[in-house]
Amino acid sequence: MTTSRTTRCAGSLAWGFLIAAVIAAGCSSGGGGSPTPGQAGHAGTSAAAGTTGAGTGGAGGGTAGTAGAGGTGGGFTRVGVCAQRGMATATATNYDGYEELTLIGDEGLGDPVCVVRFTVKRVGNAPAGCTDCSWTQLLEYSNPMTLTNVEGACANSDLALDAAAIANIDGSRVAIGFAREYQGAHGSARMKYSDAMMKWDVYGNATWDEATSTFRYEYRDGLCGY
Repeated sequence: MTTSRTTRCAGSLAWGFLIAAVIAAGCSSGGGGSPTPGQAGHAGTSAAAGTTGAGTGGAGGGTAGTAGAGGTGGGFTRVGVCAQRGMATATATNYDGYEELTLIGDEGLGDPVCVVRFTVKRVGNAPAGCTDCSWTQLLEYSNPMTLTNVEGACANSDLALDAAAIANIDGSRVAIGFAREYQGAHGSARMKYSDAMMKWDVYGNATWDEATSTFRYEYRDGLCGY
């Protein structure tokens, strides 16, 4: 696997890579000295072709550097779907469960190639304003566990769940809620509060059994390369 970018479908999250290739010219003394071969060009990344190294030298002239290899289109060779899914025991005043960040292979039709699970528990009240919600919670992520990581797909993919990214999620907080048949829809929704937009919005399909307090949800974030 390589580390580049595949175009995603609509979703909450988007990443990108900025690529630069810098080729240094070789150097030698002037006059009748032996020419110094130029440096080899760097291999191209993304879809761009590699650059060609330049050579300089003495009277005989330098040998041109070799051309870098062309990059692979888009970088990743396979396409999956990034998703979030979870389950909890939830009431108006309690939430105890887990969330999994996943990469599902074969454009979302195959088996998961990455699954990282976090414990998720209530730590306080969510911001007001979700008038369609049966309940809302302020939750905190903890205890990350990598359950599946086929060929290093967690880090080497658009999901980009390396050790630093997982550590950054650990201890973070999110406000979520449950809206039954949101705005007249046949299905129910998991709601999420955006701190940047300062509002609630739909963030996946959900079910909640009030009798057993069982809450489940899934949110597919779009295509992910790996």
